[in-house]
Amino acid sequence: MENSGPFCRCGDAAELVISWSTDSPGRRFYGCKNYKKDKKTGCKYFAWFDPPTHEHLKPVILGLLKKKNQLEGHLQESKKQRNWRRIFFLILGLIFIKAIVFGTPDEIPK
Repeated sequence: MENSGPFCRCGDAAELVISWSTDSPGRRFYGCKNYKKDKKTGCKYFAWFDPPTHEHLKPVILGLLKKKNQLEGHLQESKKQRNWRRIFFLILGLIFIKAIVFGTPDEIPK
């Protein structure tokens, strides 16, 4: 499949990226793909793909982005809690199996 986008000054096809800055949220632009790897060797090619974002849409897009980030944070916390629960029940199960296999002493020596 051929790239129909522009080429940067490095000679590579420019990469289509989405801006999440407060000035241009959700606006796409072409950028040098080498710039992401090493800011010193990339040619810093930049060209807008989309027209400017309308002013009344910016707070909506930024609000949705904030909500998305909050939900991702909650999801990460939920995964951590789930992992701790799994570890707890694994240890509890191992203790239970040990008690069944080895039993408990009938008399404790004094």
